[in-house]
Amino acid sequence: MKKLVLRNSKHGKGVFTTQAINAGNEVLQFGGPIVGSDELPKPYSAENDYYLQIGKGIFLGPSGGIDDYVNHSCCPNTGVLFYSGIIKLVAVVSIPAGSEITFDYSTTMDNFRWKMDCTCSSINCRHKIKNFVELTPIIQGQYIQLGVVPDYILQKYFGRNSVIPRHT
Repeated sequence: MKKLVLRNSKHGKGVFTTQAINAGNEVLQFGGPIVGSDELPKPYSAENDYYLQIGKGIFLGPSGGIDDYVNHSCCPNTGVLFYSGIIKLVAVVSIPAGSEITFDYSTTMDNFRWKMDCTCSSINCRHKIKNFVELTPIIQGQYIQLGVVPDYILQKYFGRNSVIPRHT
């Protein structure tokens, strides 16, 4: 596991690496209780609620650990990978030491009515974080090619499972 620290970022708290991470390497594993959509806080607050969609109507709740503080970016340096019941972040590009770890929240969101203003300020910023199906086909294709779109989304919208081998 890479050395990660929690620091202040432009979005409040964020996760930063203290060493370089090569593309394809695991960055961290997510933990927390599995809950149904009916157990999510109402109203849902992006600033206070740390839930990751992991299936149709299924979410991974906050762990109380550093994984709760990984921020969104429309130009992320990691992606969520589902492998044999383990949910982890994997570097999709080489990440220099001192960088904030980010992933695109939209890659795991399906039929989740929550939307959020995006302030990532990347050159590719979409200004809204929404469901995967609301991304442009080009962006969807890029994430599919990287292998960071979960099978529950691929099956629903594309009628297939991932063709990208999953890392262990």
